[in-house]
Amino acid sequence: MQHKDNNLNLLRLIAALLVLYAHSFAFYGNPPAGFLGLASYGGLGIEIFFIISGYLIVKSWDSTPSVGNFLIKRSLRIFPALIVVVLISMFILGPLFTTLTISEYFAHPQFWGYLWNVILSPVFYLPGVLEHARVPNAVNGSLWSLPVEFFMYLVVVALGLIFKSGRWVYAAATAGFALTVIFWCWRGAELVVVYGTDVRNIFLTGIYFMIGACYAKWRLERWFSLSGVCVLIMATILLAPYAPVSKILLWISLPYVVLAYGLSSSRLGSWINRVGDCSYGVYIYAFPVQQFVLLKFPEISYPLYLFVTIAITLVLGYASWHLVEKRVLKFKPRDKSRAEVGAQTKPVFVPEAESLKPMTPDR
Repeated sequence: MQHKDNNLNLLRLIAALLVLYAHSFAFYGNPPAGFLGLASYGGLGIEIFFIISGYLIVKSWDSTPSVGNFLIKRSLRIFPALIVVVLISMFILGPLFTTLTISEYFAHPQFWGYLWNVILSPVFYLPGVLEHARVPNAVNGSLWSLPVEFFMYLVVVALGLIFKSGRWVYAAATAGFALTVIFWCWRGAELVVVYGTDVRNIFLTGIYFMIGACYAKWRLERWFSLSGVCVLIMATILLAPYAPVSKILLWISLPYVVLAYGLSSSRLGSWINRVGDCSYGVYIYAFPVQQFVLLKFPEISYPLYLFVTIAITLVLGYASWHLVEKRVLKFKPRDKSRAEVGAQTKPVFVPEAESLKPMTPDR
């Protein structure tokens, strides 16, 4: 079976680079930049990831509504590359950059605690590493989004098992997320940490996952048009100064624009599909690359810093895809019935659903 060529992999790569770009301000000490007064570039990147993930993950579940099949595919997409980056951080970067002796570093009681990242409980500290950085003691801050992403996978499973994945169920669940954001998160909700994760982030980012899922369930792509994209972009720009309205408008405009472009095709998108989907690798390697390049070369100019970190991260991202991610995906269970997009999804992060490899036969 052939899969429709589209721009989803390209958009995920852009999203990962937006996160890298946003983090560069904090690492280098520049004032943070926002996007239309609505969100940071990093927040925008995360939201793009979650929109695409929600759309594709729900199609994957609907294609084969089997808990075991679904979770195996999700796990193969997230964990192998994550394990590699965690081990590289612990056994290569840590010993190279720690202020402790090697024996003190490995004997430190918090050294093995970094392995909690492998089971999606974020830990950012390695002994004696990055103690005096501008963002201190954070080896890989980007890993915070992975448990939120995986939690949303469990939401899909729960809605499928309990409510048969009905489209009105998704509409109601999305409304529940929206009301929680408006009346709890946006009203000064206090920090609540469960399993190393800020519960507020489940709703603040999960709402975009749920909206993407609703696009899949209600087949809203039927209503995509160039005029619709233009109107929503203009409305978003014009209403940006009015925060209460603009933040809710973004729930409408961003998913529409992202999926309308993502499900279309372009020469650049086709090329990205051919060379491989490096977005997850870029996302999980960017933070440590940015931290350690600046630690090694503290006097580097900002333009050169940005260029070098993007270049190194892209190389590591493609290495992660070709040497780890693509290889382990050969072990994913085969679907008995495959929806055109559902059979090819990837995580995003953020990880999204399994990697979309348009124009290639099903693996």
